[in-house]
This record gives sequence, C-alpha cells and structure tokens, in this order.
Amino acid sequence: MKKLLVLACLIGILPVAMAQTIQFTASAPNVVSVGEQFELVFSINSAPSDVRFPDFQDFRLLFGPSSSQSENFQSVNGQTVHTVEFGYTYALEAIKPGKFTIGSAEITVKGKKYKSNPVSIEVVGGKNKANPASSSSAGTSNASEAGKSLDGDIYIRIILDKSKAIQGECITATVKLYSKVGISSIDKYNLPEFDGFFKQDIAMPQQRGLKNENVNGEIYGTIILNKFILIPQKSGDLKIDPLEFECTIQRPVKTRSRSFFDDFFGSSVQSVPVKLKSKALSIHVTSLPSNKPESFNGAVGHFSLDAQMDKKAVKTNEAISLKVTLTGNGNIKLIEAPKMNFPTDFDTYDPKVNLNVNAAEGGVKGSKTFEYLIIPRNPGEFQIPAIKFSYFDVASNGYKTLSTPDFNINVQKGADNQNTNVVSGFSKEDIKFVGKDILFIKTDINGLHPKNDYFFGSVLHWFGYIISLLIFGAIIIVRRRFIKQNSNIALMRNRRADKFTLRHLKQANIYLKENHKEKFYEELVRTLWGYLSDKLTLPLSELSRDTVRSFLEQKGVDQEKIEQFIQLVDNCEYARYAPISNEISLKEDYDKAVDLITKLQQKLR
Repeated sequence: MKKLLVLACLIGILPVAMAQTIQFTASAPNVVSVGEQFELVFSINSAPSDVRFPDFQDFRLLFGPSSSQSENFQSVNGQTVHTVEFGYTYALEAIKPGKFTIGSAEITVKGKKYKSNPVSIEVVGGKNKANPASSSSAGTSNASEAGKSLDGDIYIRIILDKSKAIQGECITATVKLYSKVGISSIDKYNLPEFDGFFKQDIAMPQQRGLKNENVNGEIYGTIILNKFILIPQKSGDLKIDPLEFECTIQRPVKTRSRSFFDDFFGSSVQSVPVKLKSKALSIHVTSLPSNKPESFNGAVGHFSLDAQMDKKAVKTNEAISLKVTLTGNGNIKLIEAPKMNFPTDFDTYDPKVNLNVNAAEGGVKGSKTFEYLIIPRNPGEFQIPAIKFSYFDVASNGYKTLSTPDFNINVQKGADNQNTNVVSGFSKEDIKFVGKDILFIKTDINGLHPKNDYFFGSVLHWFGYIISLLIFGAIIIVRRRFIKQNSNIALMRNRRADKFTLRHLKQANIYLKENHKEKFYEELVRTLWGYLSDKLTLPLSELSRDTVRSFLEQKGVDQEKIEQFIQLVDNCEYARYAPISNEISLKEDYDKAVDLITKLQQKLR
C-alpha cells in the first residue's frame, strides 16, 4: 500500500517537474528608414488562451497578425521531448523619423498572464550628406569600378574601448565592417602587427549575422569580424597601423536593354573587388607610478592570492607540493611567479605553471597556478615565510599587496636519510700499539758479519747512492710535472669528467636493472650535472639552466642539444619524485643520457 502511495505521488509530481518555462518574446529590426517595411514577430512556446497586442500608433500597419505553429520531437536521454512554438507576425511601415518603443503584448496560458519584452526601434529619415567613411574613426575604401566611387558604401574600423590606458592595462579592440551593399566573398584580411602590445584573441561565435546600425543618419549592415585584448607593454603614444581588408561586393548596375527581361528588370548585378583600409590609431599609455612595492612584478588588474601545501609533517628526502594560485582579471598571462624564500636545507625546482584563462570584453579572466616541488634534506622545524604578491589596481589607481600565512613544516629523519652536502676533510684512524712487553733476546746469529767489513764505502754502497740520486731526480721531475698539471684545474677536471661519468653511468645502469626508480634518477641527475661541472670548470653551486645554456653556446654546442640537455634534466628531476606510471621509461631516459653525453663529448674535449 505504501509503495502504491509513493508511486501515485511521483506520478502526480512528474508533470509539474517536466513542465517547461513559458517564454514569450518580441523581435524586430533595431534600425529602419522612413518608408521601409519590416516585420514584428511575437513568439511563445505554449498555446495561449487569450492574446492582447500593443498599439502601433507610430507605424503604419500593413497586415497582421499572421499566426503560425511549429512542433518538434527530440529524444533526450532515451525520452521523447515534445516542444511547440506559436508565432504572430505583423507587417509594419516606418512613417516618420525618431526613436519609438512598441509596448509589451499580453497573453494568458493556463490561467496565468505573461508579457513580452518591449521593442525599441530607431527610424532614420533622409540620407545625411556627410560621408561616414570620412569621419575620424572610419577607414577608406577603393574599388576598380570606372568612374564611380564606393566611399561611404562600405568601410572597416578598429574600435578601441579606451584611448588612454596605463601600462599593462587591458584594452578591448573590435574589428567592425560597415556596408550598404551585398558582400559575396572576403578575399584578404590582414591585421596590423600591434607593436608594443601583447595581443590575446577573444573567441567569437561561429555564426554571425548582419545587424542594422544608424551611422550619421544612414543605415548600415554591420558585422563584427574579430575581437581581441591589447595589453600595452611600454609607455608613450603607441601607434596601431591600418588594417587591410579586401572583398568582393555585388552592386546593381544599369545596362542598356538587350532583351525583354532587361527591359522588365532595368538593371543587373556586377561583382566589384574592393580594397579597404582602416585608419591608423594612437593610444596614450602612461607609465606605472614609481612607488612600486618590492613584491610587484608587473601585474595590472584585480587579483586574489591563494597558497596550499599538501603536507606539513614529512621525513627527510620526502617531496612536498606547494601550489600558489593567482586568480583575477588583467594581464594574468604575463605574470611571473611570486618571489619565494625557501629554507636553505630544502632542495627546490623551477615551478610547474598551469594557466587557465579566458579572454572576453573587459580583459583576460582566469587563474595561473605555480606548483613548487620542495624536498627537505635535514630534520628539524622549518618555516616558509608568507608569500607576498603586489599588483596595480586600475579601479583604485594604486598598488595593492596580497599575502598568505606562514607555512610551518616539521621534518623528521627518514630511514634512508642521506646527507647530500659534500664535505672535504681528513679521515682518522685509530692508533694501535703492538707488543708492549719486553722484547726477547735474539738467539738467531745468522746476521753476524766479519769485523771491519762495512757496507759504507763499498762498491755496492756507491752504486746504491747513485741509483738513489737518479731516482730522486726522476721523482723531482715527475713531481713538478704533476704539480704543473694539477695547477691547471680545467685540464684536471676535464680528464676527471670522463672517469666520473663512466662510473656513475655504470651505477645508474645497476639501479635501472634493479628497477629502483628514485635511486636511478638521482644517480642520472648527479651524472649529468657532474659531467658539465667538470667539463665547464664550474662549481656545482653555480650551475643553473641559464649558466649551462650560456656556457654551452660559448663552446659551440648547437641549440638543439642544449635544449635536449635541459629537458632531460627537468624530466629526471620531476620523474624522481613523480608517482610511478607507464609513461615513465627508465631505459629510454638512460639511453638519452648516454647519447647526449656522447654528442657533447665531441664538442667539449
């Protein structure tokens, strides 16, 4: 009984849940000319029981309303959805210039009343003799039609939402085409270079139609061809070169009568190629105020800052992920990572950047995340100071500084703790005393020799003396040569690099066969950095991606090998602490390292 009751309730609720929202709209052209006929259409997605239309006193009613009905069946998730639409169409004629509003229509559906939206229509009178194409914001046109000019019939513009901006501020630019003639094809469309600006395209809808617009008293069909965001990268008066546009238009041309049909219609259509060029623009860009905070790195707009750390209690050599996220609207794509102050006991790597932005009118909105991989090497209590980020707020015309809390990290000693610091020093050995008792009397007399028979002064003595002098001289010569070679640090480190590389590659190969991922990548990174340290005669502490790139270029290494080396080091460092997946191939990385070192050896001998 309870189940039947629940089922009955569900059946009663289902029609209400599936009931569609009533939509009642009115549509008409936004601009028409005096004497032009146009349609006013009322649409509703449900059958009305009573309809009351507004008064059309500012327009001449030609006919209407003409009613129509359409049905549509569509399958959604296995269920058939039935939709219906009713339409009422009026034909009107504009009789006087001005701006007029047609009021709302009213309908009744299932006892409930609904109103449509009011419609505003601008009626343009006689043609304005002023040429809109010659205005300060319009471009120019040129056609190869003999004796006739197309200036004013079609032109193109780049429209900026502001003529003054501050360095780094987002500017919305719109490319708009104006035409009073039919366009059959677009043949060429070249945007300027936008020198001094960073350009970000705004996504445009796939289907775009012409829209009537009143320009200096004349009606043009307009269409937006492109939109983008411009971000000035320097101050001063920045120039925007003209945009070049070529298309083919269809223009009526009167001809001499050659047939019955020519006499009847009186004209024909001719295709005319047109070259358009927008007017050059100028934007005055002011520089940012000089009182910049220390944590400012060029961000302009409005932003928020967030930082998250995945763990605050770890063991030595265990990786920690710190994500710093900037969210907001502005030049977010150009923002660099905030300045970080990590403890000296931590190994850090260049952040992994994730960008998620969307360009729209008003700026570029979204987020930019910097993910840091940090590894504590020694146990103890550590603190990462608060992360500070400053930006210039255009709305308040001043700098603002954001800050995160401090991050406290408890690091305990791990089971396989390895101290990566290299310390030079002497080894110590315990001294052992053997046979502290009184020595026994020797009973062996085999060592006795005749009286006055001395080794000193004998032939054997002098021979040994000469041999000793020769050996001493040889030692002096060899020693001096050794000292001279040792004084040449570059030569010694160059020779040592080959032995160092072979030894560590052999060890990395052992870890590869044992499938010990972390030790393998640790050994492979140590091999790559150690090899370049010896070959370039640079301490490990001074090695970085920038110094490696600079020194290898000086040695004549081509750019491709340099990028391969940096990419391989980045992959190894990240794969060392990344979760194990099928995408990571230890053997492939090992072969890349061997091949790369072999190629570098030919340049760094």
